[in-house]
Amino acid sequence: DAGQRRFGAVQCPSCGMLYAPAIPEDQLQHLRHHRRLREGLRYLGWKKERVVAEFWDGKIVLILPGDPKYAVRKAEEVRQIVDAELGFQQAAPGSPQSTRSYLFVSAERSVLGCLVAESISQAFRVLSEPGPAPLPDSQEDSRDDSQGSPRFPRAWRCSLDPEPAV
Repeated sequence: DAGQRRFGAVQCPSCGMLYAPAIPEDQLQHLRHHRRLREGLRYLGWKKERVVAEFWDGKIVLILPGDPKYAVRKAEEVRQIVDAELGFQQAAPGSPQSTRSYLFVSAERSVLGCLVAESISQAFRVLSEPGPAPLPDSQEDSRDDSQGSPRFPRAWRCSLDPEPAV
């Protein structure tokens, strides 16, 4: 370690990022990530916020698509951070005009929880039997696995037939 006090990788207790403090590029990446998380998850509030519940340690705020741009932008920032942390692809909601975002804001004015609800009209039932699922446009009875037909290995399968849902 050549006498260095901080040697090897460390994990930031605040943002959870693993980085090597002795490497300037890692240090810079950590600072950028840390700042983005802190700024993205800080909630200063606004005059006409829609509080749907209050608790001793915070409140739940509802943000609708028709709300002022700064409120919708905050919900989108939080959603992007959550998606990135969970490893989801950055994708816009299917119908942004019917999306509702609920943010749990702590007494210290930080966003600690997020729920994004989207109205749907149809869904695909999860099937009970595990195993590989066929491609949606393939014919099940004309398939021969020895010819390399495309199959997706999955832990669970969904029906190919949509059903009405609310």
